Amino acid sequence: MNPIAKLFLGAKHWQIFSLIFVPMAVGQIALATSVSAAVPTEEGFQRAATLAGILAMLFMLFLVGWFWAMGSFLSSIADPRLRLRRAFFHFALVYPPIYLPVFIAIFARITTAPGVFAIIFPLHFLVVYCTLYLLYFVSKSLVLVERGQPVSFYDYSGPFFLLWFFPLGVWVIQPRINRLYEQHGSVELSPGDSVV
Repeated sequence: MNPIAKLFLGAKHWQIFSLIFVPMAVGQIALATSVSAAVPTEEGFQRAATLAGILAMLFMLFLVGWFWAMGSFLSSIADPRLRLRRAFFHFALVYPPIYLPVFIAIFARITTAPGVFAIIFPLHFLVVYCTLYLLYFVSKSLVLVERGQPVSFYDYSGPFFLLWFFPLGVWVIQPRINRLYEQHGSVELSPGDSVV
């Protein structure tokens, strides 16, 4: 199994929380500190914004890595008759981390140009849709593996909302992933899941 997947699947809840939440929190604190400084300077704000952007990208990459590890692992151990299709799952993993730096580099500089909103809105909407799809895929796969039978939204809505409210949900979801990983850790991910 991929060492990155092993890292995410075998990590404890507090380790996942620290790995994902700390970069985001540090970036927000740096940005807030530079904005609330007694005499904010353009250069200070620019440095803090750059740091916040870099840390936001780390947050995004770690979060997507966690979702990739969980979704790929859960899909690989699910009953083949119940397994969710993975094609859009892979797209949903790749699109948001690519879109964020592209948006910052291109669209953030030209927001005053006419018609830019018509381009930005669908691209933003697709990021939101991809994020919700990742929540759906992982939460439904988790419950499918645990129950071994078809499930409805009512059945997987708990994990769905726990993943959505990440800082709280990681404390409940990761121990469940750890238990499944201990039971099925020797299962190899399919070749399409080992790269992202």
